[in-house]
Amino acid sequence: MIASLDSRTAPFERLNSRYVRFLDVLRARGFEGEIAPDYANRTVLATDNSIYQRLPQAAVFPKHAEDLERLAKLASELPHRDIVLTPRGGGTGTNGQSLTDGIVVDVSRHMNQIKEIDVEARRVRVQAGVVKDQLNAALKPHGLFFAPELFHL
Repeated sequence: MIASLDSRTAPFERLNSRYVRFLDVLRARGFEGEIAPDYANRTVLATDNSIYQRLPQAAVFPKHAEDLERLAKLASELPHRDIVLTPRGGGTGTNGQSLTDGIVVDVSRHMNQIKEIDVEARRVRVQAGVVKDQLNAALKPHGLFFAPELFHL
């Protein structure tokens, strides 16, 4: 059975009913991030830095760790164990590892804070959505960088 969460979605772009149910329950259980089953968001997240392409059923953009916990807990429940969740940061992988025909869990939109820079210990605490360029920009004033850094001659 095929269903759709979004009336703007054309019939050939409809979502699998199992995923529609999962997303409905997720929202009902207090997920605070965005849920994006629309074709535009799905198309953007169907590619990464690889040569591959896979159209996901939807994308979710968790706002915080509690949203990630809600996702994992719901996916572990018997009616939803066949739901595929694939984490994604910046989509810079070159092997298609962030691509899925399930649900993309994109942490780069909201979970992208640099929490702590300990210059003396040369240690940084970041959220999962921080990308390398963002981290290196924050480290530069301290004379540090996160390797590998590619220098152009």
